[in-house]
Amino acid sequence: MRRINKGFFLKRLRVVIAPPATPLQDFTYHWKQLMNFYANHLTDCKVPIYTTGIPRHLDKLLEILLQEEKDEAEPGPCLEYLLQHKLLDLLTTLASAETPPGMRTICLSFLRKFLGRSKHPLLHHVSVYYPVQKLICLCNGNQASPHETEEVQFLLTICYLVCKYPYVISIINESPTNHGTTSQAKVDKSTEVPQVERVTYDTTRQRTKSNPLFEPLDAQAVTLISPLSNLRPKSAKLEHRLPNKVDDKSSNSPSTSSQSSSPSTNKPSDQTTGESQHKIDMEEMKLSENPTSMQEMDTHLRNLKELHLNENTPVISRKSSVSENPEQSLLRSSPEPESKCLLLDALISYFNSADNTIRVRACEGVMALTSTEDPSFAQTIANSKMATIISERLEYLFNVIPAHVDPIEIDGIDVTWGLDSPLWTNESKFPGCRQVAAFFMWFDFCNQLIREAHLDIAEAISKSIRVNFLEKIVTPALSDHHVVLITALTTKCLKEITSTTLCNEVSYWLVGQHRDPDLPNVWSSPVLHKLIENCYTDSDDLTVETLKLFEEMIEKRNEHILYCLVLMYLSSRGYYDNTAADSAIASWSDEEDEREKEREKKNYFDLSYEQSHSRTLAPSNIHRIVNCFLSLVPRSLQTDLDINNYESYMADWERQYTVVLADCSLMAWPLEAVSVDDSASSDSRPEADHCATRFYIGPFLTMLLDKLSNIPKQKYDINLQLTVVLSRLALLPHPYLHEYMLNPLLPLAPGTKSLFICLQRVVKQLVNEVSKIEGYKPLLKETRERLLDDTPNTEEKQNILLESVIITEEFCKGLAAIAYVKYHHSM
Repeated sequence: MRRINKGFFLKRLRVVIAPPATPLQDFTYHWKQLMNFYANHLTDCKVPIYTTGIPRHLDKLLEILLQEEKDEAEPGPCLEYLLQHKLLDLLTTLASAETPPGMRTICLSFLRKFLGRSKHPLLHHVSVYYPVQKLICLCNGNQASPHETEEVQFLLTICYLVCKYPYVISIINESPTNHGTTSQAKVDKSTEVPQVERVTYDTTRQRTKSNPLFEPLDAQAVTLISPLSNLRPKSAKLEHRLPNKVDDKSSNSPSTSSQSSSPSTNKPSDQTTGESQHKIDMEEMKLSENPTSMQEMDTHLRNLKELHLNENTPVISRKSSVSENPEQSLLRSSPEPESKCLLLDALISYFNSADNTIRVRACEGVMALTSTEDPSFAQTIANSKMATIISERLEYLFNVIPAHVDPIEIDGIDVTWGLDSPLWTNESKFPGCRQVAAFFMWFDFCNQLIREAHLDIAEAISKSIRVNFLEKIVTPALSDHHVVLITALTTKCLKEITSTTLCNEVSYWLVGQHRDPDLPNVWSSPVLHKLIENCYTDSDDLTVETLKLFEEMIEKRNEHILYCLVLMYLSSRGYYDNTAADSAIASWSDEEDEREKEREKKNYFDLSYEQSHSRTLAPSNIHRIVNCFLSLVPRSLQTDLDINNYESYMADWERQYTVVLADCSLMAWPLEAVSVDDSASSDSRPEADHCATRFYIGPFLTMLLDKLSNIPKQKYDINLQLTVVLSRLALLPHPYLHEYMLNPLLPLAPGTKSLFICLQRVVKQLVNEVSKIEGYKPLLKETRERLLDDTPNTEEKQNILLESVIITEEFCKGLAAIAYVKYHHSM
């Protein structure tokens, strides 16, 4: 017991005689130990950094800084010491020179963790953002480097901090050479601080302590005044005293300020720091175990070859490296004096990295930067070369897709731009799988980037993709011998688009930007013209793939695509015969007219009432219309004797029509199909009709009806895809399109073809041809069972004919179901 008490007494006595070091003393000690390495290795700094104590001392410095933030609400003396003495500037200089080897990675890691974990906004301080700028310049993905991972992580951290504190966007993206190093060497105190953006603060906000280093920062209260104005600190404590004599050679170097700001050469005056703080700093300097003083060590550091960075040092080497490396020609850019998007350019340089993880991380940073709401910064990005670089990489990945890829495999590709698609990047699903997956992963990134980016940036990228990729690369490819694969890739791209801005640009490419009807045989859209031509070719595979593309164009529910394909030709209602008798035109009974009048009177004063029903979509003779489609195929050719079996289609069409109504709700389509009253007299009307031009339904509907009329001679795959496209059109809730396609009782203008008329001709041709086949009824049943079981088709002519009967019968049932579903929803 006596021994224990004696030990306890000695321990207490030791604490009294030698109290524990303060955090500031620990901090300066570890910084001194870090600098002692360079004092002891003045002629040989090529020692691997992991064999030195530098990583350990930096970890301790970081630990002290973070612990200080936990213990104190306000910034503590360690952080203030780091900022005042510009320690980060010296670390950045050492990282630039890679002294010792591996110092860049260690410094990037230290600064990333320090800035990312600190709860104080620090990027607006000159002693922080200037080193950050220099480190950003060191991050160059165009040259292979062992530091890629740490560089991208550092850039990502800065991106997220910029998004968190958007008022520093312009500061961070200025090149450090813009500030000029000569201004830092002047003795005049008015130019001691580099030119940065002046920051004004909300004067009504209160501070808990009078510390001019840490003004209260509120993102909503900060206003950026001028991009090139001098930041004048409110207290002399912020000013960093430069030496009166500066070496002329080092004054031209970007590292001059960082070297001259070493804590060993800095001698803070009593005005800058308190008397006690000054004594602590001096005592720490005297405690050095190395006989060489800190002043002499700094002199040796200045003379060290590796630290002499001049204008020829590849600090900003991205542009020169691109031209020297032919494999990276995608990122080649014309030489410019400065870049206004320093952080963005650094991230873009990693787009061609061999490491997929690096590319994804760079894409994350670009997406974070482009989503900022700063309009001036967004306009700067929109005017930069980023949009061109993105579209050129899309072109490159498109061109490396092998020509032997099976178009059938394209639709099964399911990838995203992130790291969640390993099956397509690591395994071979089919020949050329990895190249196809790489293309669609990048296309998915473009799509998501345009969705999340500022509108100005989104429009710039979308337009670049249309001009530099779709018009320049894909349009000519629609005429070469790989057109089937090109069409399948285009269909998949259109299917994957979720961005409205990108979809609009793709629609301009597909159907043109004009909104005037084309004349027969005179088409203004070269892509639409080529696609329709491809449907008339002898290649069945090309016809099917092109029809799939048209199906996807309708499924996008893009107003411009639908208008240019069909609506602008039907909106004049030129297909309607105004001279028909009133009895033939009437579609509503007197009873329904009275019921509609009562409904309008009841809801006249109800402001919340909005008419959503349409007489055109819900005619009173709906049962006659349904029977017209169901009785179109004669009983002799019917393989399903249950005439009401069309109801089995209604559940699926009901679900699809609900989605279509939601997608088309904002298109401002009319509720009713109304003819324009020409107010012409009965005497002049025949003359006007004689001189009137013949109604033209447009090239797209003309092609569809031509293919429909040729059903008995076409393969099952073509007929099936054709009926799918026609069904998608019939499902649209546009009154003119609806009555043209789904109202067989409508009086049509002379010489006008319609869907029902073409089906009548097809059925008549089938009856004539099938009746010549001996024992065709059992064959029809066998064909129906085979098609329902999805067994392979044969190439025999009679099978094509029998399959056409089944297709026509089921298509008529589908049209009847669609008409009734639209009637039900419109009541």
